[in-house]
Amino acid sequence: MTDDPLPEPDWYDRIRSAVTHASAFRGYSHGEIGVRVTNDAEIRQINARHLDHDYETDVISFAYADEPPTLEGELVVSLETAQRVADRVGWSVENELLLYVVHGTLHIAGMDDLEDDVRQAMRDAECQVMQSLGIKDIVHYGPDRVEVNIKPDHSSSETRS
Repeated sequence: MTDDPLPEPDWYDRIRSAVTHASAFRGYSHGEIGVRVTNDAEIRQINARHLDHDYETDVISFAYADEPPTLEGELVVSLETAQRVADRVGWSVENELLLYVVHGTLHIAGMDDLEDDVRQAMRDAECQVMQSLGIKDIVHYGPDRVEVNIKPDHSSSETRS
């Protein structure tokens, strides 16, 4: 995870649940996804090293195996970015971090959002998984609301900018 503990101990269980729900949504029932919660400086280094992108971001996913029913990979998520974006959009840091975990897990499970024709399917999947986690206000604070109402921050590449 991270060298610093998450703000609340139950966040670890919530992260595990987010991975499980997102994996199941895509039809995976076995496997392992490691999640590292870090800061903007470290995620920027990882982004530069592995993707040749010299900026911080919200989540980076690495897929290792995606043959149903087994899914394996790693996620790196920035708690700093989650704190900044949650404050900007007006919902909890925990929900923002869970959205990154769901988003990254869906990427590992084969979904993409780079092209317009598949982006809506990713957004719909994120909303459904977040709602399955009991986060009902995803409709008001989730990815679509941010894309419409928040101007892009060109210093980073957040999922929703």
